[in-house]
Amino acid sequence: MTTDDEIRQILSGPCTSHWLKNALTSALDRDPVDAVNDAELLAMVLGHRADQITARTRAALDARDVIKRAQNNGG
Repeated sequence: MTTDDEIRQILSGPCTSHWLKNALTSALDRDPVDAVNDAELLAMVLGHRADQITARTRAALDARDVIKRAQNNGG
C-alpha cells in the first residue's frame, strides 16, 4: 500500500476523528519535513501531558485507597 493509499484510507475511515482528519488534511498542504517535525513535537508534548495526568490520577486513587484501608482498619 502506498502512502497516498494509507492517507486516503485514514481520511475515509469512519472511526477516524474529525480532529485527525483536519490535522492530516492541513499537513498535506505543508512542506512534509516541517509537518513531520511539528507532528513529532506535538506527539511528544501531548504524550508528556497524558503521562502527567495519568500520574496525578494514579496518585489520587492510591491516596483514596490508603484512606479507605485506614478507615476499614479503625484508623
